Amino acid sequence: MKSIFSRYKYLFLVHLACTWNLTGAPDRESFAKEKRDIQGVPVEAFALGNENLKLELWARSPLIFSPVAMDFDAKGRLWLTEGIDYNQRLRVDTGRSIIVLEDKDGDGKADSSQVFVTEKEIRHAPLGIAVFDNRIVLSATPSIIVYTDVNRNAVFEPKIDKREIFLTGFKNKNHDHTVHAVVGAPSGQWHFSFGNCGADLRTKDGRHFLSGCYYGYPEAIGKPSSDGEVYVGGMTMRINPDGTGLRPTGENMRNPHDMFVTSQGDVLQSDNDDPAHCRSSWIMEYANMGYADLKDGSRSWEEVAKTWEEPAGWNKSRRFSRSHWRENYPGAFPPGSIYGAGSPTGNLFIEDETLGLAGTYLVCCMVRKEIMACRPKLVDAQIEVGEHVPFISLKPADKGQRFLPTDVALAPDGSLFFSDFYNDTSRRTNQVSGSIYRITRKNHPRLKTPEIDFSSINGLVEALASPAVNVRSHAAAQLVRHGEKAFGKVNEFLEAQKDNAYLRSRAIWVLAQLGEKGRAKVAEFLKVEDDAEKTLVAYRALRHADPNGTIDRAKVLAKSKFLSVRREVSVSLRDIAYAECKSVIGDLIDVYDGRNRYYLEALGVAFTNKEEEVYRELVAPRFPNPEKWSRTAKRLAWRLHTTEAIRDLDTCIRSQLPPVDEFRFLAMAFASFRNDEERKERKDRLLELGKLSEFQPAHYQLSIREIVEKDLNNLEGELMTASYPVPKNFGKPTKVSSPVEIAKLKGDAENGKALAGKCYICHKIAGAGAPFGPDLTHWGKQRSIEQIAHEIVSPDAKLAHGYEQPIRVRGRNNVAEGFMSNYSWHAGSLKLKVMGGGTRKILFRRAGARIDHLKKSWMPSASELGLSDQDVCDLAHFLKQSSPEGDAPRKETAKESLPPKGHEPGWEILAGDDFVNVNCHADTWSWKLGHAFCTGKPTGVIRYREPLKNFELLCEWMHKKKGGNSGVFVWATPQSIGRLAAGHGRLPHGIEVQVLDLGYAEVYTKRHKKPADWFTSHGDVFPVGPVKMRPFPPVAPNGKRSFPSKETTKGINQWNHYYVKAVDGEVRLWVNGEEVSGGDGISPASGYLCLESEGAPVEFRNIRLRKLSSSPREEKIPTFKPKPTIDLKGHPALGKWYYGGHSREITAEGIVTLREGENVVWKRRCISKTKDGFVLEGNLRHQLNGDVLNIENRYKAKRK
Repeated sequence: MKSIFSRYKYLFLVHLACTWNLTGAPDRESFAKEKRDIQGVPVEAFALGNENLKLELWARSPLIFSPVAMDFDAKGRLWLTEGIDYNQRLRVDTGRSIIVLEDKDGDGKADSSQVFVTEKEIRHAPLGIAVFDNRIVLSATPSIIVYTDVNRNAVFEPKIDKREIFLTGFKNKNHDHTVHAVVGAPSGQWHFSFGNCGADLRTKDGRHFLSGCYYGYPEAIGKPSSDGEVYVGGMTMRINPDGTGLRPTGENMRNPHDMFVTSQGDVLQSDNDDPAHCRSSWIMEYANMGYADLKDGSRSWEEVAKTWEEPAGWNKSRRFSRSHWRENYPGAFPPGSIYGAGSPTGNLFIEDETLGLAGTYLVCCMVRKEIMACRPKLVDAQIEVGEHVPFISLKPADKGQRFLPTDVALAPDGSLFFSDFYNDTSRRTNQVSGSIYRITRKNHPRLKTPEIDFSSINGLVEALASPAVNVRSHAAAQLVRHGEKAFGKVNEFLEAQKDNAYLRSRAIWVLAQLGEKGRAKVAEFLKVEDDAEKTLVAYRALRHADPNGTIDRAKVLAKSKFLSVRREVSVSLRDIAYAECKSVIGDLIDVYDGRNRYYLEALGVAFTNKEEEVYRELVAPRFPNPEKWSRTAKRLAWRLHTTEAIRDLDTCIRSQLPPVDEFRFLAMAFASFRNDEERKERKDRLLELGKLSEFQPAHYQLSIREIVEKDLNNLEGELMTASYPVPKNFGKPTKVSSPVEIAKLKGDAENGKALAGKCYICHKIAGAGAPFGPDLTHWGKQRSIEQIAHEIVSPDAKLAHGYEQPIRVRGRNNVAEGFMSNYSWHAGSLKLKVMGGGTRKILFRRAGARIDHLKKSWMPSASELGLSDQDVCDLAHFLKQSSPEGDAPRKETAKESLPPKGHEPGWEILAGDDFVNVNCHADTWSWKLGHAFCTGKPTGVIRYREPLKNFELLCEWMHKKKGGNSGVFVWATPQSIGRLAAGHGRLPHGIEVQVLDLGYAEVYTKRHKKPADWFTSHGDVFPVGPVKMRPFPPVAPNGKRSFPSKETTKGINQWNHYYVKAVDGEVRLWVNGEEVSGGDGISPASGYLCLESEGAPVEFRNIRLRKLSSSPREEKIPTFKPKPTIDLKGHPALGKWYYGGHSREITAEGIVTLREGENVVWKRRCISKTKDGFVLEGNLRHQLNGDVLNIENRYKAKRK
């Protein structure tokens, strides 16, 4: 839980100490009897996101105060922790209590509240509670405590009941980024999470796990745990209920306040934010979730944030930096669904159908004052959490209510409960009230808590179906203890529930642990072909129950048709020696398509501690030529980033010269290193790449500079043990005139060069000087003498870009001055550029230092430098001409040329795997990297893999035959694509950008004996089908085509360059650098980008796409339902008809064959007929007029 008082905590406590009576109630019962104003959110204030449900108040103070965490036991009793003195004085002298609420009379409201236990030493507001039969598990830093209620009376009696420190070593007792609730898994194990305050955990079976980062427990940074791995907090872990077998399942979160384990074994969590980065995520086993430095947690995300990772502008409701979860680093798991500012607390995945909510993931958020819902789904290799929508929120008129949802839970009867801490975070008050609300179905009978018998196998099997997660998890653990005796009943349960994915999965987890017979039953699911989830769960369950058999199962399932199964196989190989799993890893690499980041990170888990061998023996031999590397090869090298992989990636980048977005992605492999030797080598390589002429544009240089400065430095944090002052005394001040007057003087550049020695103290000029302030080498070339003089006379008037943060850091005995960057409030650190150009990392919080943000530049004015008017004029003239000969200045400008070059931000290179065949033959298109070769036969299209709205396209094309015809379709409609994919028609509906050879007009005239005046070969743009477009002039005679305003197309065997800009219903075309045609008012203005095959060989290369808006929601391409074939028996048009080198043969079965000479062009079915005419699919009309067959109102055919 994000601390409600986190930023004002200490001042607030001081205030309380001075103004409040510090005497607390003697015990919790007495506290409840004190008179106080009881408040709460009225039921009518809530908006419930499901009209079939109703919300009722179940309990309110004084039954419960400030509820924090809760869980149900098998009897339907609700166990809770409270935050009565959360960040306050101790309000109850005896300490903090666990409360048990119960509805004893069954009227739908709690009527009983009792204290189970009170402990003075546990932290305020314990952050988690779980109940497994009579074992009550309390998460209260520094420990997880297990109470066993031996006599089951819900009152802890020390002489009868048991208390055990189950696990201890969680750091920072009073912080909320620490241990949270335990939750049961379908295997019977317990899972838990803790935030990035860190931990030092030792178990009874000798395991020792350390977790630290810059945020908390930095003493553990870089230190390996007993399994040899270095872990970064926060983490998710699992453990056996007896305290053995502790294992990490995920790391490097900020504060995963709560988590859930589904019946399939997937872990879902909600992670607290830095501003605007809250997320809900699926955690793949061993995933590094990317909050702190991936290697050891030593650096904050602010320390390495790149300017090019931040979208323009900032909004608290959305993320503003891809650096926050380190999405661009190899080894960082995709962040999940980021929903913006918030403070997620309790969460729950519902698998029960009692409320009709099965498959819903609920997340409480205190900042948003709502409980959000999303629908996680298995997609390809990953669980996609989905979009958050309000499930419980405040109505607009009630937004001021002090609703702070802290937890959510399902009761054994299937009803849903949520708790309200009830507080006002903005006013920093503490009302000490609280409520519990219940949600049930409208107009349904009152739910009854089922009787659960944990003492028999039958009762335990029945409990597997419980809506309450810890009830069914406990049942699973107890069934496993019964061993093979439980097989029969669990197997019956499996057969009865085989169509319910949740219940089936629970049975599979248990069966896998019931001996050979159980494992054999589960192994049957490894062979299914209809459902990835069945195989996935079976593989997980068998890996848990029979780890020694994992490698044999992996060898088989590495070739599974399901990407999610192959992902799970990859994860399972982490701790298996390379020699044992080499062939399996090879199989897993072979099916990687270069796209799915989740699968790539799963491969990365398999590569753990095997990176060198994997690259040398498996990747490099498969991709031996880095100059011609595919997307797959590049991403594998990126993820492995070994010394050899970086060397080859360097070669690839030099050869392929990727657009800047891909360059940045690949360069982040250079930003990742395992030791200082690698850091130095990668820094040198990156700087050498920056010297290439192709990478001189500003966006490449910025990328290289920021990676070198932010990732590849070796800065160690300093505690202000030294001073770094900026000089302030430069001689006797002078009186200086205005820049206007100074500019009128005659300047002497040579004298100015001598005076520039004063500038070298802070600036570099033509390679000389110190890089403290901006480089002045080319600075003056773009400015007038008056402008230069103004900057020298009044340097405070405008601070240079990148130098807007002059600060002074004042420690106890020392002062540091310079320019600040990479400030991190959470890390308590910043980088400071000091005199001489060096950069220091200042740990200001640990040093107890104060930061002064200055409004003035560090640059002294002309007067302070002791300069005369003539000196200023001479210096200005020198700076005006200070560029070294032949070294032209680069313009740091965001304005792009038209057409763009294709290396600017946003461009991606397309290759064959970006396109999907619609209705061409398998051999119509072939690819060599990004070079496409099209035979032209048959007529048809390939489409980009997803629909597009606003975008830009760059490509080159070349016809290989005189009179060749092709095209590019913009916004081809999904309906027409579906029709083509179903085998009906040749070309889609959309906007066609014509690709014609210069000789097409000659061929057309000769073939058809008609003038070629309705088209051109220089870039026509026109609508096809029912699509609407208003053509730009000049316009074709039919009024539909936009003719080109210039003729720039080149002939066969010469490359032509197209730039297409499709934005907001407008398409514009540039041919070989000149804008020539287009149209607007286009509807529909979204759809598929297609490349066309139409009769003649054509090639495309350097195909680059830049998306300017999010893609439209991709719907399943509709399946075309063709009309039935109409026979033509007895029709007068039967037989062969000839025209212009073509023939059409019409058969009685209603099939028409078009031939060019002896070659079959197509066959089509008749879909309607009249007495003397008929229509073929594709709306091709044929009309018989005497002895002439009129075809499509274009051709006139006769019999021979």
